[in-house]
Amino acid sequence: MNETINYYDEHASQYFDSTSQVDLAMLYKEFLEYIPIGGRIMDLGCGSGRDVKWFRDHGYDAYGLDASEELIKIARNQLDIPVELGLIEEWVANEVCDGIWCCASLMHLDDMSFDRFLSNLRFNLRPGGALFISVKEGIESGVSEDGRYFRDFSEATLNAFLSHYKDLRLEKVWYTKDKLQRESFRWLNAIIIRNNP
Repeated sequence: MNETINYYDEHASQYFDSTSQVDLAMLYKEFLEYIPIGGRIMDLGCGSGRDVKWFRDHGYDAYGLDASEELIKIARNQLDIPVELGLIEEWVANEVCDGIWCCASLMHLDDMSFDRFLSNLRFNLRPGGALFISVKEGIESGVSEDGRYFRDFSEATLNAFLSHYKDLRLEKVWYTKDKLQRESFRWLNAIIIRNNP
């Protein structure tokens, strides 16, 4: 995991430039159907801060967290948004969220860390709240040439993880092409609901 964080620290400016203007309006629309107007949203693995800014600009109480100190600095300086430094799998909310947004971030967690993230949802996501995830399907799990760890996902993989959590329900799954025109994989998008007790 440290090598993955180091990669984003070392390439923070390049990553910000390549991702901060990507239009994810259709993904926002799907997610926000489950979020009350003005609701509290946490973007875990917020990267450039693009999505936090969009949510805040549209009236939501949105915040971000990322493990890259350099990306956090750029997001604060360029976008003037509230973001904090931390690890997704260790984060515990000060105030429970209506929604949690994880776009292209959870695929960097190994199985143990991903399981820990799901376990912490009971502290972080209100009953009835929604988790959005977007992960790659069709890649090789492991460490890439640039030192980042990636995990391949499928709907079966996701269901296997969720089977250990009776309070989590896979609400919806859909697939999208890569916005940066990469054709070696597709994005698996999902809405997961935390059931009411």
